[in-house]
Amino acid sequence: MKCGLSYSMRVTLRRAGMALLLASALAPAANAGPIFFDPDGGAAGNPAYNITGLGYGPGNAVAVGAIPNGGNLVVGQQFTLDFQTHLTSLVGPNAPSSVPGLNSTFQITLVATYTEVVTSFNAATGTATFAIVPSANNRANIYFNNAVVFNDAAGTGFTAGQIIMSLNPNSVNGSEFTASATTKTFNSTGAGKTTSSGLAVNGTGSTSTNAGVITPYNTSFFQPPSGTPILTSSLTSSNITSFFDSVSPSLLFTNLFNNTVFTANIGAVNGQSGPDIQLQVSGFTQSFDTVVPEPASVAMTLIGLGGAGIGSFAARRRRVVAA
Repeated sequence: MKCGLSYSMRVTLRRAGMALLLASALAPAANAGPIFFDPDGGAAGNPAYNITGLGYGPGNAVAVGAIPNGGNLVVGQQFTLDFQTHLTSLVGPNAPSSVPGLNSTFQITLVATYTEVVTSFNAATGTATFAIVPSANNRANIYFNNAVVFNDAAGTGFTAGQIIMSLNPNSVNGSEFTASATTKTFNSTGAGKTTSSGLAVNGTGSTSTNAGVITPYNTSFFQPPSGTPILTSSLTSSNITSFFDSVSPSLLFTNLFNNTVFTANIGAVNGQSGPDIQLQVSGFTQSFDTVVPEPASVAMTLIGLGGAGIGSFAARRRRVVAA
């Protein structure tokens, strides 16, 4: 007596294998931009520009509760980061040098709230590194408003208008900050928040954050090529400082976790007294990743399906001959 799978069972398994091959071969692969972006959402002032990213002006961030007892950062300490800025330019070889109406008749702003944790601290160099604590509550919203109302010094107007895209910051490619033993003038811009001493620690850093794009987003503004969805976004800042010389330090911040407005408590010396640390964020850009099937994946799909078809045909032929 022969032992083995029946013909119908073998056919079923082959079909299942073909389905699995098809699913895996057509699995989407993330590709960095470009996308088309219409800054005014279809109004007459701008077309949809072919871009690779968005460029933002110097903005304000506050690490709430980063140094609850003052002094140095402590490994394992979690804190909430709140951030606000405004769009100033479009990025990419085909991006325009200026955008008609941007920050004169309309504004695009970004506000973020997410949780970070101190992952390392070197007391000898004053250097700390950070990671994002993954949470569905982490959020970065991009807003469009048909009037210019944001005010860096006051910290108001950044959530005005409609949300055109929401992001979920979930990981970092790298995030570090180094504070020296010296101090600098906290605010040399002439407006906005001050400290009682007028001082801040001399601290600088940078960050690169990954974020998932929450769907749906507003396709009047964000138009991926060939209808492929925008899945992820990278948020990068090349220059973070604990002193302000490019933008006024904000008096107010918005926390997206609970939709409240608050004032940072930075004490007499920003970055030393605590419990919060206020930060100037410059060189801030945002890029996008879309998803399309890779050509190699499509080719492998055809080869795999062809092979599976030949195998099925051969099995059927052997069965007929045997009969």
